[in-house]
Amino acid sequence: MKKTVTANIAGTVFHIEEDAYDRLQRYLAGIRANFGGNAAEIMGDIESRIAELFNARLINRSVVTLEDVEHVESVMGRPEDFAGEGAPGVPPPGATGSKRFLRDPDDKWLGGVLGGLGAYLGMDPLWLRIAVIVLVMASVGSVIPLYLLLWILVPRADSAADRLRMRGEPVTVENIKRTVEEGASRFAKEAGDLGKDWGPRARDWGQAAGAQMRNAGSGARHALRRIVGLALVVIGFGMFLSLVTGWVGSSMSLWHFATWNNDGMGLLELGQLAFNSRTQAVWAGIGLFVLLAVPVIGLLLSGFNLLLNTRAPGWLGWSLAVIWIAALIPLAMACVDVGRDFRRGSTARTDVPIATPAGNILYLDALANANTNSDRGPGLRIHDDDIDVDLDGIYVENGIVYGPWADLDTEPSPDSLYHLEITRKARGRSTKEALLRAERITFETRQEGDVLFVSPVVSFSTEDKLRGQDAHFTLRLPMGGSVFFRPGSADIIYDIDNVTNMRDDRMIGRAWTMTPEGLREKSTLQVPDGKDHEVKPDSTAKPVTTASSRDRSPRQERYAPVVGTRTAHLPSLVALLQRIVTI
Repeated sequence: MKKTVTANIAGTVFHIEEDAYDRLQRYLAGIRANFGGNAAEIMGDIESRIAELFNARLINRSVVTLEDVEHVESVMGRPEDFAGEGAPGVPPPGATGSKRFLRDPDDKWLGGVLGGLGAYLGMDPLWLRIAVIVLVMASVGSVIPLYLLLWILVPRADSAADRLRMRGEPVTVENIKRTVEEGASRFAKEAGDLGKDWGPRARDWGQAAGAQMRNAGSGARHALRRIVGLALVVIGFGMFLSLVTGWVGSSMSLWHFATWNNDGMGLLELGQLAFNSRTQAVWAGIGLFVLLAVPVIGLLLSGFNLLLNTRAPGWLGWSLAVIWIAALIPLAMACVDVGRDFRRGSTARTDVPIATPAGNILYLDALANANTNSDRGPGLRIHDDDIDVDLDGIYVENGIVYGPWADLDTEPSPDSLYHLEITRKARGRSTKEALLRAERITFETRQEGDVLFVSPVVSFSTEDKLRGQDAHFTLRLPMGGSVFFRPGSADIIYDIDNVTNMRDDRMIGRAWTMTPEGLREKSTLQVPDGKDHEVKPDSTAKPVTTASSRDRSPRQERYAPVVGTRTAHLPSLVALLQRIVTI
């Protein structure tokens, strides 16, 4: 039975018999004394090699014996064998080993893969590098990924022992010492040669590289300036061209999205409906044009400055700024003046008597103007709590403005009779002015037998301007009274409340009866005598117009019918002027 001690060799813990531990201590002390100043670096590699040899022998046991230490000494060599400086020495038995493919950090261009491969194959790595360059130039694309893969997978020869294994040399104390000393002397020589040979050359190269980088940076800046300048010129020219073509009458106009009507009513005439005078409309249009044109001109000038490497005179920028401010003045004055016409709102109510229809069923249809064309697409509508203006389908004839600004819904009657209530709204600088405008709104209704015709078109004088005029019809039905929505009524009804919450377009072609809960489809009512009342899909009275039913959207998306073949669009600017000032 022998006493054991625990020793940590190169990070590995071993249980060593006491006599073997003493022998190993003397061995390492002798090596350390022999190496002198290089002992710290060399001893780390030697201890790593000793740990490898111990692990190789401790397969079926766990304690290092004296025989194991003697084996290490025979493989690694004893200090007295290489005490003479530079003695060639003979590799001890068992010291030779097989080569390992490792990356050579001392002979590398990138990762040391080819340097390690050359050491493993026993050839000059230069030929391998030439071969790789040829393969890359020959478009063999798999070479680069293969090199990167080897760079990642192949370990680097960091220690002296690894460098010996890379070359297939025995990992002995003498070889480790030689490798370390060769590396130190090579580094010192290379550093000295680099300082003497490459110092002046590096200085010259640095100066040349700095000049080239400055030139490259300057060239890149010039190229970027030209690219940005060209882009600004192209964008500015396109914007200016659109602005000019819009001004002379294309579909993109200066103050609204509009088209010329068939009679040649142009933007100026439409502007007179929005503004208070022809002069005001002209100056507002000019101001808006200049207000938009000046930034576009500035964009063009900036583009030319960058593209041609020129600089515009300073007075030009100040002049454009003054012109822009000057253009803002008439436009702002016109908007403020028109905005005052939207300060107050007023309502005029009118009751139209309705004869009780036969069978207690009233047929509702739309009444159109003689020039009305019911086949139209959707338009643009502006809606908020104060104003509801359809921007599509207005026209002027003989000093009268016609517009599709009327709708109809139903409510219970306060008595046993049918009633039609018309609510006309308008805005003005004062309540009195707004009331006068509302009272001058004209509408048209007609009853022929049991058919009630209501026109979705209202009209007023051009002198009243466009000041949020509209009309709302309320058809009041007695309890038990019914209404049948004929196809033409799709042009006038809007947001009809019913107990089934059915959309307006689906209510067309059906009879509806007023109940305490609201309108209910007549076919779903229980008839006391058990017989269904006859509902005529159309009356004997010939309607003025019949429009196909269409989908109804939420209120802000409702489309009013067209009111004439000569159409133009209301300037959207006017519909929003009421929000500009609240003076």
